[in-house]
Amino acid sequence: MRLKSFALIVISLATLTSAAHAAPRAVVELFTSPFCSACPPADELFVKLARQPDLITLVMPVDSFDRPGRKDALAKPEFTDRQAAYADVRHEDTLYTPEAIVNGAAPADGADKDEIAQAIAQTNGVLSVPVKAVAVGDDIVVSVGGGTGPATKTGAMITVLPYMASRQVPMRGGETLHYANLVRDIIPIGNWTGAPVQQRLPLQSFAAYDGIVVLLQAGTRERPGAIIGAARIAINPRPKA
Repeated sequence: MRLKSFALIVISLATLTSAAHAAPRAVVELFTSPFCSACPPADELFVKLARQPDLITLVMPVDSFDRPGRKDALAKPEFTDRQAAYADVRHEDTLYTPEAIVNGAAPADGADKDEIAQAIAQTNGVLSVPVKAVAVGDDIVVSVGGGTGPATKTGAMITVLPYMASRQVPMRGGETLHYANLVRDIIPIGNWTGAPVQQRLPLQSFAAYDGIVVLLQAGTRERPGAIIGAARIAINPRPKA
């Protein structure tokens, strides 16, 4: 069910793709579940959105629908906590799926492409701080540029989200779910207060994934604000011998 609220709150690995993607227009998160009857259209929509190079899409299965004898192996409580934190910032008590959060600031129906497009338009320009992730030898170098604005006073989080580019999940009845850019973890790596920051991450730590997304997000884990910078880098699997 959808609550009709739209408040804007404002590895040395030879096969690594070392060139980072261009700066994104928007970061679009999807909170979903295989036990949610309204979610498959949203999952399909996000497969299509993931093909747009100017969008960073992130799919996070929540464990809200888990019950004894019925558990989503891909769901993580961290994803449910993230969705709940967004709702808390908006003073909302009820969580729903499929929910999209655009640039950490605007909620939208995760299956409604027009509503997502509206949220992207309303948050245009929020991604204002340059963020880069580049492979250098055995490391991924994360660089966050300098900036001004409220986040320099309240602080912002630098977070890494490793993801699988594509994942198919067999369901009962012969159906198959297809996720694109399936997030597997949320890893805080530092803070930002306006001055440029650079950090090296061991590439080998992310060898099991297809890539990582780096988010610069105002607020705290408990009260997340707008995403003010983002980057991604793809990590290709090793070629077969």
